[in-house]
Amino acid sequence: MSAIAHQLAAAREKLAPVAGANAALEARLLAAHAWRMSPEELVFYGQDARDVAALGCLIERRLRHEPVAQIVGEKHFWRDAFAVSRDVLTPRADSETIIETLLRLRPDHAAPLRVLDLGTGSGCLVLSALREYANASAVAVDASPAALAVATQNAAALGLASRVEMLHSDWCSKLAGRFDVILSNPPYIPTADIAALDADVNVYEPLSALDGGADGLDCYRALTQQLLQHANPNALLLFEVGMGQAEDVAAIGVNAGWKLLEITNDLAGIPRVVALQTN
Repeated sequence: MSAIAHQLAAAREKLAPVAGANAALEARLLAAHAWRMSPEELVFYGQDARDVAALGCLIERRLRHEPVAQIVGEKHFWRDAFAVSRDVLTPRADSETIIETLLRLRPDHAAPLRVLDLGTGSGCLVLSALREYANASAVAVDASPAALAVATQNAAALGLASRVEMLHSDWCSKLAGRFDVILSNPPYIPTADIAALDADVNVYEPLSALDGGADGLDCYRALTQQLLQHANPNALLLFEVGMGQAEDVAAIGVNAGWKLLEITNDLAGIPRVVALQTN
């Protein structure tokens, strides 16, 4: 076993109480960041021992439940790596279900779509959509200037800055125009449940991106009403929802005047995306 392999094994053991089954993966990600190597280089080229102290500092941060994505400063989502910080919700694989649903329901990649992303955070949803639709343009909305700064950084890094407008707004309050596709992963955690979340989430991620009100559905009630005046004919509205919320969100949308297209499961089989359309 190489020296690096020994260090990775030791890191995995230290991380296990926090990372659980992901301890080996997190050890590789932190080591790669500490040693300025790719995870692949750790496997194929890592023979000599590296800076134990540098890795140790990152492990200590992780043991205080700081998310790996915030430690290394980025998280992969869909096709790209996105810069993240404590000002944005860390992109999650579950949210890729929105992009998968969009591609299936709007298969024409050349369509000149107008896309709206509400609560853009890191920008991972809207920027991933723009990467798939070369003729699309977008508006990305967030109430947090700090979040918009992260999204702006990601748009520039991906060469998409000219195709997306970053709008500082409380949902639709400053929004103008109509859109063909509307994406949103709004706050959907019931207020009383937030304290019980893992510290990785309730300490290190913004409360404004988590708290969905008493039953977690406040944002869906507001947005389904507000968005009707910003939707083109046959506009598609895709919501990410929490576990057990899909049927309720679908009913909220239908009662507001939208047509339910489908409810899509994520890779774990959990209903994750509610697809609505203007009548």
